[in-house]
Amino acid sequence: MGHELGVEPRDWNGARVRWALTYPELYEVGSSNLGHIILYSILNALPGQVCDRSYLPAADLAERLRQREQALFGVESRWPLNAFDILGFSLSYELGATNILEMLDLCRVPIRAADRGDLPLNHPGAPPLIFAGGPTATSNPEPYAAFFDFIALGDGEELLAEIGLVLAEGKEAGLTRSDLLLDLALVPGVYVPSLYAPGKDGVSLEPLKPGLPKRVLRRVATPMPHYAMGLVPHVETVHDRLTVEIRRGCTRGCRFCQPGMLTRPARDVEPEAVIEAVETGMRQTGYSDFSLLSLSCSDYLALPAVGVELRNRLADRNVTLQLPSQRVDRFDQNIAHILGGARQAGLTFAPEAGTQRLRDIVNKGLTDDDLLQGIRTAMQNGYRKVKLYFMIGLPGETDADVLGIAETCRMLQECCRDLGRLSLNITISNFTPKPHTPFQWHSVSTAEFLRRQQLLRDAGRRLRGVRFNFTDVRLSAMEDFVGRGDRRLAPVIEAAWRAGAGMDAWFEALDRTYNAWTRAIAHAGLDGRYRQMELGGWSAVSALDRDDLKTFCRQPLPWDHIDSGIDKNWLAEDLQRALASTVVPDCSFDGCSSCGVCGPELGHNIVVAPPTVPLARPQQAPPSERASRIRFRFSKTGAMALLSHLDLVRLLERALRRTGLPVSFTGGFHPLPRLQLALALPLGVEGEGEWMDLEFVEPVDAMQVMKLWQQTLPPGLHLISADPVPVSSPSLAQQLQASRWRFVLSSSEPSLGSDATLWSQAITDLVSQNELIWEDTDKKGRPRRRDLRGLLRELHLLHWTVASPGSGGCSVELELLAAVDPQGRSLKPAQLQLWLSHQLGSKLSLSRVRRVELTLVQC
Repeated sequence: MGHELGVEPRDWNGARVRWALTYPELYEVGSSNLGHIILYSILNALPGQVCDRSYLPAADLAERLRQREQALFGVESRWPLNAFDILGFSLSYELGATNILEMLDLCRVPIRAADRGDLPLNHPGAPPLIFAGGPTATSNPEPYAAFFDFIALGDGEELLAEIGLVLAEGKEAGLTRSDLLLDLALVPGVYVPSLYAPGKDGVSLEPLKPGLPKRVLRRVATPMPHYAMGLVPHVETVHDRLTVEIRRGCTRGCRFCQPGMLTRPARDVEPEAVIEAVETGMRQTGYSDFSLLSLSCSDYLALPAVGVELRNRLADRNVTLQLPSQRVDRFDQNIAHILGGARQAGLTFAPEAGTQRLRDIVNKGLTDDDLLQGIRTAMQNGYRKVKLYFMIGLPGETDADVLGIAETCRMLQECCRDLGRLSLNITISNFTPKPHTPFQWHSVSTAEFLRRQQLLRDAGRRLRGVRFNFTDVRLSAMEDFVGRGDRRLAPVIEAAWRAGAGMDAWFEALDRTYNAWTRAIAHAGLDGRYRQMELGGWSAVSALDRDDLKTFCRQPLPWDHIDSGIDKNWLAEDLQRALASTVVPDCSFDGCSSCGVCGPELGHNIVVAPPTVPLARPQQAPPSERASRIRFRFSKTGAMALLSHLDLVRLLERALRRTGLPVSFTGGFHPLPRLQLALALPLGVEGEGEWMDLEFVEPVDAMQVMKLWQQTLPPGLHLISADPVPVSSPSLAQQLQASRWRFVLSSSEPSLGSDATLWSQAITDLVSQNELIWEDTDKKGRPRRRDLRGLLRELHLLHWTVASPGSGGCSVELELLAAVDPQGRSLKPAQLQLWLSHQLGSKLSLSRVRRVELTLVQC
């Protein structure tokens, strides 16, 4: 972390404003988030402003930080986060607040905004400003309001730059925290919770000072695809590919979909900008995969033309195109053609409901014929496994609709039987009502969820080739409880965190999370029905006449002061249309639905007309000729020692792609460069004399190749030598002879610190033994017992160091020469640590391990 491709030196001390974007998830999740990367890149492009990053540490690192009383730090500067001017958290999930509280506590920053004092930001004792952004923060910030100084609503590309300017001027003027927050509250899109309080009705929030807006309008920005290539992590991440946004916003109008309501209007990116961003990004990053991102990629009418053009330009680069979940009614031969590349990517559709009636209620705009035609098109293009998303608990749903999901799966398999066997992977989510949607007034029942899940499970057992995956209802209940709550939930969130909640979206944390949340809710006295406004069920809505429903929907909601641009009256009217199963067309392609978004403040839909689809060039298999081979000796030291073997191989492959060298690839389903590393290093171990072979499709100059490749490698990976070897020569694995290690063993036993001969004798005794038994388990977990004496060639004591006077104990540095057998097995320092511990009768600790060299037969 902090050494990714794209990281540049920063003047942390001289900057006017120091930001840290803190993603409240593990590094592998946060570092691949596109919004996180874009905002980081934009802030670092601003004059006088610098931005670092931080992520939620895993439990072991969090424990170590607390033991050492050390604050969580930025991954690049290594500065403690409480030394920055401003920390920005991404809040994209209702239960993500517990992770944020964990990070604030690890930052050694008061978790509540009211406890952070009123010192100017330039005062050494002032804590940083704490803010949140993201879809959850924008939709309903009230449950989390007590923890943040302000909330950034909507798109952040332009908003954060304006915030940075206000901070820079406020710091130079020496403004107190409260005065600075008052200035920030005047920036469009900034909501300062401390400057708003409940009104007479106890629900609506009203500004406490004159001049503040009664409703804070979210911001809208134009997508900037060229910022997508900002960082390339050295380890495998959740979205391990280049991601380029092609369309922001969705106007399909699905009544359950909060992102579709909160991101209007729709804004297409110009096709030329997408093509340039992808082509440049693939060249600069070295990724083998890229993804085009949108809430609904299929609604980007230029997709077929852009996809074919990219396939043509990248035809010889062995890359794969992936798309997120698509609309099945727009999946045609053009889109099927552009998917995949070097290997076929997965295919996902979201019918959402199992019957036409229910799809009309939720305004999905999808028919059974659309679904069948899309699946048949997929199968005609080689797909035999398709993933489908459905929801249960939708307003108006009956048992027949639930069983309709299983019937839809049966129908698809039956109607596609002439094309082959269709396997379906079905994900069943539980509908959770969201603010700013027509279904925000609906209520759900955990018990009813469980009953309907079981109903579908029973029906699914009769289907072959269909796998059902169900979302845990406990998770859905907590999401709903927090997502539509108000400021009274702050103590519940804090209590849940203190009781052990955290990593709440992770399956393995679910039981602990659920217990922590339920105890916190009960302790707050909110375990009964929390909101009096819940409708109780779809039948209760149907029983209300039009006037009564209007009156009900006019009741204040905790998020009414957040202006999403959509008229609340329009949401209520769309609820009426849902009751009548009326479908509203997509306003990007049909008439305006009068939702209230389009206008001078938020703009209008921008739809790019579809360009002519270019003639598709045949895809080329990557070159596999084997004309030359070069053997490299290299070192892996410093931070690079923390890379796993698989991550190292991935890093080397991406670096090779950036060089443009004529590398030879393997054949098969997933072609890879013909790159072979000798013997994998254990994680955390430095290597000073490692070996790898690389083959090329044409003769190349070894020194020139080494120079070009070295330019693309990070510090800590150093190519020492490069020599041509015959392509027909034995592989590296066949030529390994021995490995030489150096490592330190330490003991707190006083007697071992007073006499070095004890160590020498123990080493002599160990080497003189006829057998050295090692007991472990094989890959299947079965116990095994092996004699490894034949692998021990030499063991020498290099240095003996006595610990500080009075503390007893000592440390010794040893050198081990171990043979490597034909299967690639050898000794490791950890095994010598155990055997010497037995010889000396003392517990030994292992440190400073490095592999000095690997010896080849001809060396």
